[in-house]
Amino acid sequence: MRHYVILMIFLACLVHHDGRGSTTHDNPRHPNNSVQLKTPTLSLVWNKEAAGWRITGINVNNKQLQVPSGLYTILYLNYHPSGGRVDQDVEGQDHSFYPSDVKTLADGALEFSQQLSIGTVVAKWSTDKRFSSDILVELRVKADKDGYFSLATPTVAAVEPRDIAWGMVPGSWYGRELQLNPDLAVKYSQGLPATPVLSKENSTMTFAPTISTTNGITFAVVPNPGTGADPWPKDSADRQTNKLGVSTMNRHNEVTPTAYAPVLGREGSYLKKGQETTFKFRYTIQDSDWFQVFKHAVMNVYDFGSLLQIQQQKESLASRLERMQVFLRDEKRSKWRTWDHHGKVIGANGSKNADVGAMLLLANNGHDSTIQSRIPFVRNYKLVQQQTGDGFFQHAALGEYPFEDSFPVGEQFPFASEVGNWVEPIYTTYYTLMDMGNMLLFNPQDETLKDRVRLAGEKLISWQHEDGSWEVAYDRLTLKSPFPTLKDYRPTWYGLLIAHRILKDERYLEAAKKGADWLIENGVKKGYYLGVYGDSGNQWDFATAQCAQGFLDLYDISGDKRYLDAAIEASRVFATSIFTHPVASKKIKTVNGKQYEDWEINQTGLSVEHINGTASGAGPILISSYAGLFVRIYEQTGESLFLDMARAASRGRHAFNDEPSGQAIYYWTRVVNPKGGASEFPHHAYWQIGWITDYLLSEMRMRSEGKIEFPRGFMTPKVGPHVSYGFATGNVYGKKADILLSPGLLTSDNPYIEYLLAHDEEKKKLYIMLLNQSLAPQQATLGIDLANLSVKNKRISKVELLGQPADITRTGNQVKFDLPEWGVNVVEVSYR
Repeated sequence: MRHYVILMIFLACLVHHDGRGSTTHDNPRHPNNSVQLKTPTLSLVWNKEAAGWRITGINVNNKQLQVPSGLYTILYLNYHPSGGRVDQDVEGQDHSFYPSDVKTLADGALEFSQQLSIGTVVAKWSTDKRFSSDILVELRVKADKDGYFSLATPTVAAVEPRDIAWGMVPGSWYGRELQLNPDLAVKYSQGLPATPVLSKENSTMTFAPTISTTNGITFAVVPNPGTGADPWPKDSADRQTNKLGVSTMNRHNEVTPTAYAPVLGREGSYLKKGQETTFKFRYTIQDSDWFQVFKHAVMNVYDFGSLLQIQQQKESLASRLERMQVFLRDEKRSKWRTWDHHGKVIGANGSKNADVGAMLLLANNGHDSTIQSRIPFVRNYKLVQQQTGDGFFQHAALGEYPFEDSFPVGEQFPFASEVGNWVEPIYTTYYTLMDMGNMLLFNPQDETLKDRVRLAGEKLISWQHEDGSWEVAYDRLTLKSPFPTLKDYRPTWYGLLIAHRILKDERYLEAAKKGADWLIENGVKKGYYLGVYGDSGNQWDFATAQCAQGFLDLYDISGDKRYLDAAIEASRVFATSIFTHPVASKKIKTVNGKQYEDWEINQTGLSVEHINGTASGAGPILISSYAGLFVRIYEQTGESLFLDMARAASRGRHAFNDEPSGQAIYYWTRVVNPKGGASEFPHHAYWQIGWITDYLLSEMRMRSEGKIEFPRGFMTPKVGPHVSYGFATGNVYGKKADILLSPGLLTSDNPYIEYLLAHDEEKKKLYIMLLNQSLAPQQATLGIDLANLSVKNKRISKVELLGQPADITRTGNQVKFDLPEWGVNVVEVSYR
């Protein structure tokens, strides 16, 4: 008898510790002990067991989601929680259970309930009549005690680590495996945290923690729109209110999409006895890869497409290009300066140069003598940036910023890193090969630069490891790696692709392929990337998009489809860094005393500098360098989300622009003072000209089905994947022409009409390439002032359309025409 009692106590302790009771074998099923929800593609089955109602089967298109669960967790604490412990998901008492009761409601929904010592829990589960993949849940707790409450989404299923095909919290971490190094997972986004960690909403771009399994099922938890905080609730930014926490692991160390609302200790979590809190969300469970579930959350739940519907164009990107060109001519406003630096006179706008390709576009295709006069000083800047003296760093680019007293020897190290005292191989790709490569596209006879490109290419090859990779960085003094736990998951190899294109040496192409192959196997296939911003410790940033463009360029040269596939996959991952919340609206908000509709200042549709750094404080950025890339990826895949994201970033962003200069602010929170925000970084105007030109030409190429096309150059350093143009003649509906930038030559009465110019001086033809950036047909009148062209005594002799037939009328120097929604056309202007 004594042994029997001891055995029963032992078994009871096991059941209490697990919180889940016995398995189905201990409780024979009966018809009234089973309930289910069913759609055409999905079924969930619950069975009543000793511990309560458990999910015992999840069928998705005749596939089973393994380890079904149904475990609920409610967190409670009767004193103010510790924020750090909340982030680690160890704060508060976790009340985990399977509900004791269920009833079927008149509408077919299931209502589960459980009485806890801290309160009553009721959860209504129902199918979504619109989407057969979705189960809607309304989870409600009524407090029986004063204290802090946090409601976790129930665990529908737990995935064994070996069965993870993909997992992510968009904007926080990604991967196909658990990462045992918490710094790599949480800070560097390389793998899923191996312990429960909550991602804050200010750096979560889409509220859809997601897990894909090796048998092809993807499931996500998607909180209802409005659950998270509004980062601009009324008249100021608020990026610190945190109403929602998300993770890829529950409180019990099981891999499963998880969300908490309210967050313990944060707004809405304190309840007095008798008060209630409710959390509404959905489970999306599909027989598909992760991107389709992500797209569903973005487009169907968070209604991303509605932004395109309500955005209005109050100024065109084309008009901004013209104003920025005029701004950059102004030495004082653009902070242009020259100075002696280590034997050469160098020049920059402010502290450094940005997009040399865009600068050359203005100088050459804008026939801009002011900008042209500055090119030699920028060339000197590039020459000094590359070390020529003996030593370990000979022929490498030493850093980003000119510096007089860099350690250990100022004479030897005239340039410094953004932070720290190291040199990264990617500096050579960025500041020597990208910039000099673009210079050589415009001036291929510059033998000095050619030699410097060769030396830089040799330096990259000498630093390349046998497996194709590079070190992230070398300390300037000890030559040791400052980042021993990091690998260079970046497009460092792209510099060798540039060297190949400039010098036609196959060695560089083979070395580029070797580097790209390593990145595919070790980075892309695992979901691992690394950033380039030293001030964030090289956390995940827009270098991910540069990987995509680099692969696309390598595909164009090699024809190897592996590189196209890698470009698409890197672009898919980068798309998750675009903010998709809150849902844009026409609600009136105030910025520095001025009223705007919400969509005018909403962060949705914008990407970030680095996902775990400035995103949480300064918010997204207004350099949307990826827009052109996304149009190109849309061309390759037909995936409309890329096109929608490119357009959402590029339209209706006037609130962020300094009107006189045309330059946008960099950080979203600077919207309170666009003039001050824009003048912070005057060199950014070149990056903005670069990405806008790339985007517009990419849209023109795509919409015209390749009938408008100009040769693409190389990417710009650092801020993203946009590429250079203008160095070679393009094709406009079978006519050869060169890009022309000429502020004042064209005026438009319709800001929805974007335009770029091309010119055939020999044949006296001007081509006005037009886009309608609206969902509705548009009519516009253009004023053409030929006095801006370089030939005297010109007048228009003929005007006609080269693209789709449409009405066009000319009155003197004015042309009136119609364009259909998202249309493209070209006005050919003949003059004599």
